[in-house]
Amino acid sequence: MFPKKVYYGLRFVLALSLLKENSHLGVAELAEKEELPVKFLEAIAVALRKNGIINVKRGAGGGYFLARSLGEIKLYDIVLILDEKMEKEISTSGVNSEKAVGLFMNTVKADYIKLLKNYSLEDLMSHYSDDNERIMYYI
Repeated sequence: MFPKKVYYGLRFVLALSLLKENSHLGVAELAEKEELPVKFLEAIAVALRKNGIINVKRGAGGGYFLARSLGEIKLYDIVLILDEKMEKEISTSGVNSEKAVGLFMNTVKADYIKLLKNYSLEDLMSHYSDDNERIMYYI
């Protein structure tokens, strides 16, 4: 359901949300840590930076960091930036089956958008934290 670009982008911003205050992370470092393709992450970083989700510290030792607080960044904003098909209209014209399927898919899409607008990066971070707290280590 989600394009890889969205999946990688959400992982990218989640990794940035884990950074300490006033810290930043380079794309190559993050790609290695998360086992993601560097070129793909570079394109994602450019798109997210152009749209105000992340900022960059240039120069030696530079890298990316979140431009806003976790609660201010809605998952909808990230998905909209990274999924070119998100705004594409689903046809509801034509034969009966096309119309019925189009109407159904538009309803599902509207619910999906509503859900994404209600979730922030803070909520995603919460899922990450909850999941990691349940992990048990055995020696």
